[in-house]
Amino acid sequence: MGTIDLTNVTNPTRARVGGNNASRSADFRKRMPSAARRSVYHRDQILWNIRDTPINPNQTEFSDDEEIARATRFIKDLALEMGADQVGIAEFDDRLRFTNGEDVGHKFVIVFAMRMRYDYMADIGPRSQDEVHRVYYQLDDLGVRLAHQIGAFGYSARMQPNGGDIPIIPFAWQAGLGELGKHGSLISPELGSSFRLCAVTTDMPLVVDGPQDYGIDEICTNCNICSRFCPADAIKDEKEANNGVVRWRVDTELCEPYFHQLFGCKICLMVCPFNARGSYKEQYKPTAKMIRDAKTAEGLMAIMEESTDLEYDRMEGPDFPEE
Repeated sequence: MGTIDLTNVTNPTRARVGGNNASRSADFRKRMPSAARRSVYHRDQILWNIRDTPINPNQTEFSDDEEIARATRFIKDLALEMGADQVGIAEFDDRLRFTNGEDVGHKFVIVFAMRMRYDYMADIGPRSQDEVHRVYYQLDDLGVRLAHQIGAFGYSARMQPNGGDIPIIPFAWQAGLGELGKHGSLISPELGSSFRLCAVTTDMPLVVDGPQDYGIDEICTNCNICSRFCPADAIKDEKEANNGVVRWRVDTELCEPYFHQLFGCKICLMVCPFNARGSYKEQYKPTAKMIRDAKTAEGLMAIMEESTDLEYDRMEGPDFPEE
């Protein structure tokens, strides 16, 4: 496993959602398809406002470790029943809270993953943008319901969306859901790179899973697929120190323009060979052929533009048909 040393970790600063170029970000949002816009509205205007749970004054008390283990299994099973594909639990580490994230005094982080439709994600167009926000909406909705279930036990809980108080990927790693990939996202042995994450923080006593060795870091060290096909050359072959941690890191300054042009991009996630090892083996085969034919990032972009009939550098907001 790529051992991540947190000895010198410092609280990260949350990046501006949508990037630092305000004009380009505005054009990016205007170009969003209608389904994606509705998902964003629902998340931002509805679910965010109910992400903290009312707390039952009749608290359920746990007398021993066995009772805590049963409660932990109940919460995990509940998350899976609600639609999560994977779930794990990490101990809350306040050093990983965003500098402007609120300290709510929670002790545990329940992290859950939900798969994306790989064929939708892989077309790098408006349909892929709809898919990302569809999954984020479902994750946040699940997180709110799970937090409220914890509130019924008599404990505080808060749904932590993408953009909440904490960076979810470090806690997902600590919860055993996967390992950090060279492309800067978590890689799951089951879901590859085609999934999204959400979390719930709580003070309810739970059993921690801890990070797992899946051999992913070693493979990423020797694989250059994501860095080779990144059109921005934003993925480097060497780890870097950031916030006191040496890890894989994407150069966001280089990535951001392509993120805006390519409907949120995701090329690095699309080409990741771990998709072929998990649930998406058959769906990944056309991508593998495209990679072989393309040979370079420029070749891949040319194939995608031809196959989708999209002008990726057009930012003024084309009129998309209703889904």
